[in-house]
Amino acid sequence: MAAINGLSYSAIVKDTRFLSEDLLMVHFTGNFPPGTLYPGQQLSFFIDDRHIRSYTLASADIEKQAYSVLFYLNGKGPGSTWTTTLQPGRTVSFSASPGKLRYNERATHHFFFGDETAMGLFYGFKEMALQNNHEYFGVLELQPQNERVLTALKLLVDCVPPSFTTPAAHAIYWMEDMHPNCWNAWKKAEFYLAGSNIAVQEFNTWLQENQVAPHRIHTMAYWSA
Repeated sequence: MAAINGLSYSAIVKDTRFLSEDLLMVHFTGNFPPGTLYPGQQLSFFIDDRHIRSYTLASADIEKQAYSVLFYLNGKGPGSTWTTTLQPGRTVSFSASPGKLRYNERATHHFFFGDETAMGLFYGFKEMALQNNHEYFGVLELQPQNERVLTALKLLVDCVPPSFTTPAAHAIYWMEDMHPNCWNAWKKAEFYLAGSNIAVQEFNTWLQENQVAPHRIHTMAYWSA
């Protein structure tokens, strides 16, 4: 990975793999100074002369010069079209900026809520939790065809189907069904909420109504319902 004019970077596609019909993992390779790229960053890819699309960096291994992004393909617009054309050996250009959600290494417990658009982020956070000997847990709203991706990513969280009429309703029901002893152990965790703006808002409201301190809740809306 090499710097271009100090603001943009280039990487080479190493390999690609569809984890489901909607989710494509792309591994990039290159050489870049330590600390420049980290999971959770927003990478803005220059997909053509007119379009830029932002995705979340899922993993970064400086020693192996390996980086990955999990792309969610919604089948709409130039972003999805460009992503499906990525092939090994292709060079891509992007800029990097700090993501709003950043893993809190001082916390020992981490809870994830989101949907397909947040799976790459939570994959990266899971890896960081394991490296730090931390605990993680969570619930994701996933379409049935994407549930198997949790196994592929070795992401040990539960999933529920999305509710298109009442976003986050199934996830909130799942939370309310949690054993009180389990909830008492987790309500002081760091909570990371990402995905649909309405679902994030609803889940955030439920957490605060159930004694989770606002400073422990970190939110990022990736898309508007």
